[in-house]
Amino acid sequence: MDSHPQPARQSARQSASVADAAQPPPAMSAAGRAAPLPLLSTGSLFHLPLPHIARIARAAGFQGLDLVMGSPKIGPGPDLDAAHALCPVHVIHAPFRNWSAWGGHMDAWRAAVALAGRLRCEANGRAVHVTLHPPAGTLRDAIQTRWFARAVGLPRLLDAEPGVDLSLENLPWAAGALFGRDNLAALVEQCREKQLGLTLDCCHLGVSGRDILADLERIPAGLVRHVHCSDAAGYMEHLPPGAGELPVGPFLARLGSLCAGHAPTVSLELDPAHLPEDEDGQTRSLDALRRGVEAALSGRPPEAWAGRSGGREAGTALAALG
Repeated sequence: MDSHPQPARQSARQSASVADAAQPPPAMSAAGRAAPLPLLSTGSLFHLPLPHIARIARAAGFQGLDLVMGSPKIGPGPDLDAAHALCPVHVIHAPFRNWSAWGGHMDAWRAAVALAGRLRCEANGRAVHVTLHPPAGTLRDAIQTRWFARAVGLPRLLDAEPGVDLSLENLPWAAGALFGRDNLAALVEQCREKQLGLTLDCCHLGVSGRDILADLERIPAGLVRHVHCSDAAGYMEHLPPGAGELPVGPFLARLGSLCAGHAPTVSLELDPAHLPEDEDGQTRSLDALRRGVEAALSGRPPEAWAGRSGGREAGTALAALG
């Protein structure tokens, strides 16, 4: 799954205790600029308690978390405070299903934005970002779709505090586009109209049959605020980089070179089925993947992450993680 040497064998708890000092400084690109900050999506280990995920992420060298709000239980409280203190939350992924659990679609988004305001930490040197899934446009989402189509100034409508910015994520698109309109161009236009950034998910581009390198070149400079990093093979999503068909390494290398004056966050977003079941194994695998992400962002992508026309066999995905 990776082309990097495995770190010395030690437990995640031992690793975390060694890392009790401040988080490592932001990585620097070859040109001396601050490189995109590597985060771990909590969806990669969503079956574990949040403080446990934070401990593994810190032991694996990640500089923060991308918090997936899969349930109203993931909110203010001792578990979140403990996780945030250990491995700070830099991005919140707003709820993208079961909106009724929060009282409705808008209330779910408002809960994510309010949580971002609570977690904003000036010591981190960064705002807390919120990723939103635009309504899918299905009959089930008709009310949300109509509201979203008319909404302008979304940060104001969602009561976002200063220092909390929002972005829309590209979702998997069916082959072709309605009335010949390009889906990515339409999403970029939405981001501009609604005063939002873009969360770019390379896996979602891949399962949509798109060229992830060509699409990256087409996005206006500075619009990308956050990136979800994983591989894909056919319709299989959220594979570790190098386990699918996408040129994830060249994609990250190009992303790093395009970040002059603006360094988005990049979260590794995997299906837990593709990680070991034990904590030591999870830590080692995630550490190797994190090193690969950092190397790629600095212009040295692992050869195994170059992509190919036919991916190797992969297990059945447990869930779409967003």
